[in-house]
Amino acid sequence: MKFSSKTNSFCKNIIVILTIAIISGCAHYGAARIVSNPAGAEVINLDDGTLLGTTPTTVWWKDSGGNRKNITVRFKKPGYKEKVTQFWLSMRHTSEKQARAEPQLVEVVIEPSN
Repeated sequence: MKFSSKTNSFCKNIIVILTIAIISGCAHYGAARIVSNPAGAEVINLDDGTLLGTTPTTVWWKDSGGNRKNITVRFKKPGYKEKVTQFWLSMRHTSEKQARAEPQLVEVVIEPSN
């Protein structure tokens, strides 16, 4: 079967548009299981100031960008020094459910404030 050059051009354009839509629309997910010693510290996202939870906690992120995301958090617990830590989170998962099932472990030790 032979197609006209207009039909071939149209089909090529559709393929390009669909490919771009599929590639750009893919979200990536990552999760971290954040634990502290001692437990019970608030975990605050320094990017936007939100409280992510109290240790131990599992937190997930969604990103349309790359393979990893830089995360900076502050730990606060009465009677202990505040601690800021930074880690790279792998954004290798294709769903929130998958990310939560395989979280990356982040462990910190917070010191008494004396």
